[in-house]
Amino acid sequence: MSDKRSTPADDENGDAIIDELAEPAVMFEGEPEESEDADEVDEDDEDAADADVADDDDEVVADGEAESLDPAENGVSEADAEAGIAALVEAERAREAEEAAVAEAEDAADREDPADDEAEAEADADAEPAVEAEAAVPEPAAPRTPRKKTSRSPKAPVRRLAVLGSPIGHSQSPALHRAAYEALGLDWEYESVDVAEDGLADFIDGLGPEWRGLSLTMPLKQSVIPLLNETDRVAEQTGAANTVLLDDGAVRGFNTDVAGLVRAVRATGLESARFVHILGGGATAASALVAAAELGAERVDVYVRSLERSVWLEPLAHDLGLMIRIRPFGQADRSLDIPELVISTLPGGVTTDAVYTDSTRRRALLLDVSYDPWPSVLGAAWKAVDGRVVSGLAMLAHQALLQVRIFVSGDPLQPLENEDAVLAAMLDAVRIDETGSPLS
Repeated sequence: MSDKRSTPADDENGDAIIDELAEPAVMFEGEPEESEDADEVDEDDEDAADADVADDDDEVVADGEAESLDPAENGVSEADAEAGIAALVEAERAREAEEAAVAEAEDAADREDPADDEAEAEADADAEPAVEAEAAVPEPAAPRTPRKKTSRSPKAPVRRLAVLGSPIGHSQSPALHRAAYEALGLDWEYESVDVAEDGLADFIDGLGPEWRGLSLTMPLKQSVIPLLNETDRVAEQTGAANTVLLDDGAVRGFNTDVAGLVRAVRATGLESARFVHILGGGATAASALVAAAELGAERVDVYVRSLERSVWLEPLAHDLGLMIRIRPFGQADRSLDIPELVISTLPGGVTTDAVYTDSTRRRALLLDVSYDPWPSVLGAAWKAVDGRVVSGLAMLAHQALLQVRIFVSGDPLQPLENEDAVLAAMLDAVRIDETGSPLS
């Protein structure tokens, strides 16, 4: 071992190495002897040594001292000092390698844990949708019902109506009513049915809920009264109903003949009549009597075949405030007083003994409720002297208009929507103008 002291240059080199390895160098500060073999450093004590080094390092930094190891002062040769330093370097490298290995192992462990957590999360995620799928399993869909085809434009429910009578084949009521419902945009059916008096009750009893109403002509206007649940004032007054409304199980009767007669007369320009002749003594004659009263008549002469069968009209005339005389046909037009209005209620084609003078036929308005055949016997006689004649089609059209009111709204006084257009369509359907004259 040489006792040569280290030179300042050597001290400078040594200090540089110690500064580079400050922590290991401090670890041996104050220890009397060092092992020349780096392998003698106990690996188990490395952690403790690290702690001591850290403490010593803090001490050195605090004191501001960084003393070099002088081999001569410690009895160590320069070669031994260098070997010791080399050993320290190797030990530090080994420690750093071990720390790196530990850190890498820890990083690997950290990398493995997220993977495990992710795997667990994926497993949980896979499990949860399974539960949801199980909970959300839809029930088997019900078989689809084929959709019914519907019309593009909805229509009102189909209702059925008819005119009853015997005979009935000549009736123009179907033409009038069909024209009215078409003008109103209603898909309603209207037909004619031959029904005698003894079959009327069974016919009404057999009607279904689709039936809305009936029009009645001879000989059913009086025989229907006992079958009705209620009647309007005019039907009760005349004892005759020409209209039946089927209203939620109720059978209601109306008389639109009276208003039809009045409207037809006034359509000709005749607003009132003080003296009136009526031919016939049936149900329509009673309506003509009430119509005469509404037109302002004071006196009415009724000409009939049978006086006995027509006396029932007298109480009605008295109730209306009319003076009435009932006479046989042969006595018609025997007075010098000429009526303003003659109403014939006789069936079509029936001849009569009533004979009117030319003067009466020229001055009096004839309204013949018969329209088939046309012209009637009386109508032809009036036409022969250029008298004014109104066909029964005019009265039929106006009374049918009121029937349409009843069938649509249940009220004969409730006007229809666009009623003027509806009436025009009805008049055109039977080929007459607004005055009741036939269209050419």
